[in-house]
Amino acid sequence: MRAVSADYLLRDGTVKIVLGTACRARRVRLILQGKEYADAFNAAEPYDLHAHVFYVPESDFAFGEAKLKFRLTKKGPDLTGRVRLPQKPFAGEEALLCEYDHGLVVQSEERIDVAPGLVYTQFACADREGLPVICTLLEADLEQVSLYVGTPEDGYAAKKVKATIPDMAAAAEQNGKTVLAAVNADFFDIFGDGHPSGLCVKNGKVIANADSTRPFLAQKKDGSAVITDLNESPEISGSLQHAAAGLEMIVKDGKIYDWGPLEPFAYVRHPRTAAGVTKDGKVLLLEVDGRIPAHSNGATLVDLANFLIARGADRALNLDGGGSSAVYIKDADGFTLKTVPADLFFPNDKLIRKDFNAFLIVEKN
Repeated sequence: MRAVSADYLLRDGTVKIVLGTACRARRVRLILQGKEYADAFNAAEPYDLHAHVFYVPESDFAFGEAKLKFRLTKKGPDLTGRVRLPQKPFAGEEALLCEYDHGLVVQSEERIDVAPGLVYTQFACADREGLPVICTLLEADLEQVSLYVGTPEDGYAAKKVKATIPDMAAAAEQNGKTVLAAVNADFFDIFGDGHPSGLCVKNGKVIANADSTRPFLAQKKDGSAVITDLNESPEISGSLQHAAAGLEMIVKDGKIYDWGPLEPFAYVRHPRTAAGVTKDGKVLLLEVDGRIPAHSNGATLVDLANFLIARGADRALNLDGGGSSAVYIKDADGFTLKTVPADLFFPNDKLIRKDFNAFLIVEKN
């Protein structure tokens, strides 16, 4: 096995090697000058298996070819391969911004006017290497539609309950809402009680993490949309009608912002979901399929930010991704899944994942 890419950062006497492989590989070990280094990334991110991170003392690092030991399946045999390490490390954040923008070029698009004030567009893109990337965008004009936080049973429980996005939409409709489209929202305790990671407000009531400093997308009681956090806008909490949080504010004032350049979560290509708000107050909900190489190869946080900036985002927020990323719209066939969730191809425990909350686009009452 040879690597598709191998880059590294030098900081404080440690070389951080970022290795991307064409096939999914488990238990990868890097061998430099006879010493073995374990994969520091996939121990914590077991669903990627294309990205591998190694921390090596500068004294042990050498340019040129290095050996790999890896396993393609959990019970398979150990295999060996080689990777050529580059001559020059990244110089800093500007170099990383360039490297981890895959230069997505739109090759075709499918547009559907779902309802007055709501447009769905799916973009078939190619990156610099010609790899496919499928991006799906919902553009909502809150003059004509509303943002609504969907929850299991359309309720206010903050834990011990999860539901699929279609089930959240159905529960909201049972309570009088007309749901036009939906995407997943906040990160949550997937293996525990399902508690969301950040602030969640539903119908003006805070139902989770009232003091969270994570950034969030919200529709205020006056109908306007905002992406902010309680550190920046402590006075806003009482004016929120619906809100759900994410992890990083990746665009601020129309420029790439807090994208965590040294963290694998930021620069590995994953399925992603993100939200943006334009200067004129439109809400952008973006999903990128990933982990399915023949279909779509995912995005980094820089990819997300640039895609949303190009479509007018003044601020943007990274939401939960991975197997949670999914977009549904109401069309002639009903409430339809329009994307390809990663869990459909690499199931965790359910094919369509249960989440804590979702952003629903609904008709105004």
